[in-house]
Amino acid sequence: MEYLDSTHPEWNSMWQQLAAYAINNGDHRCLHQGLSWEYMGSTLDHHNFRHSRHPATGRIEHIYLERLHVAANWAS
Repeated sequence: MEYLDSTHPEWNSMWQQLAAYAINNGDHRCLHQGLSWEYMGSTLDHHNFRHSRHPATGRIEHIYLERLHVAANWAS
């Protein structure tokens, strides 16, 4: 597991991908009771996010986003 910082080339796109999930309704933060999505780190293939109390469900949610280079390799 690695942790990407905000200067990494994938940083903005992974947050945009997160916002695009239907449960998030276009919002990459989904603030609820002072809680929001947390970036937990990245593996070779995925970015990992966790929300402790998502406003749409009221419970813990996890989302694993495929990294861009993985999607590009799959498509070729």
